[in-house]
Amino acid sequence: MKILLIDDHTSFCEGLVAALTSVRSDFSIDFESDAELVPASLVGRSDYDLFIFDLVMPGIGGIELIRYLNTNRNLTPIIVMSSVQDSSMIKEVYDLGAVGYLPKSYGIRQIVDAIDGIQRGEVHVPAALAPILDSSISIGETSSVPTSVKLTKRQIEILSLMDRGLGNQEIADKLFISKATVKTHINHLFRELGVNNRINCLREAKRTGVLVAH
Repeated sequence: MKILLIDDHTSFCEGLVAALTSVRSDFSIDFESDAELVPASLVGRSDYDLFIFDLVMPGIGGIELIRYLNTNRNLTPIIVMSSVQDSSMIKEVYDLGAVGYLPKSYGIRQIVDAIDGIQRGEVHVPAALAPILDSSISIGETSSVPTSVKLTKRQIEILSLMDRGLGNQEIADKLFISKATVKTHINHLFRELGVNNRINCLREAKRTGVLVAH
């Protein structure tokens, strides 16, 4: 598994890479401590299986980086690893399609377990955060893709806007509907496509032909 770690603290990156690769020989991990160098170098890259980056970094933060990657049609799963405990920021991380938020207090075993779960198609939500996050985020849940997908015109519109990297509030503003309505449509999309996060939703929509890949 090839992973890119992005964090402005070089010593943290070096320590985490050493710890993870010491327990998992199948992990190949690159790291970058200057987040501003990352965006342009990632466009069109498909060789990474997972991105892990901090939420607060000089120049470009984690949320801005997720938006950038989404805008450029990134489908590589994203984990945010941070010491930030602001619930609104953490909610936005998931809202934008990240598949996990890992506190920096996590031990190596917890990090590895989270990565393994994400490889199985799960979304990782720390137990301590579950009560403050939207109930639409599924914890450790996987499901199979249905044989037929039936979507409304509005849901296809929302899929298209998700593919452009827009978050729930931006979609709501664009379509002149409430954020709650957008969430309802997205939950329906997840059920219809047999997924539990935005990245897999877009993958399955393109795989099944519901959304045309650009």
